Amino acid sequence: MNPLDQNEPENEQKTNLAEKVGFLGSVVVTIGYIIETIGEGIALSELAQEEKNVEQTKQVNQQQLSDIQHKLDYLIKEIDMMKKKDGHFRKW
Repeated sequence: MNPLDQNEPENEQKTNLAEKVGFLGSVVVTIGYIIETIGEGIALSELAQEEKNVEQTKQVNQQQLSDIQHKLDYLIKEIDMMKKKDGHFRKW
C-alpha cells in the first residue's frame, strides 16, 4: 500500500464491492436451489398422492365389478331355478 497512491483505496473499495456482490450472487443462487428443491419435493409428494388416489379408484372399481358379477351370478341361478320349476321359460 503506497500512501502516495490515491487510487489504491478506490481499488480496495471496488474489490470489496465486487466481493460483496459476488457473495450476494452466491446467496441468491443458493436460495434459488433451495426453492427449486422444495418445489421438486412438493411435486413428488403430489405425484405420490395421485398414484395413491389412482390405486384407491382401481380398488373401488374392482369391488364394484365383483359386486356386479355376484349379482349377475345370482340372477342367472334364479332364472335357471325358475326354468326348472316353470315351463313358461323357453330354453335359450
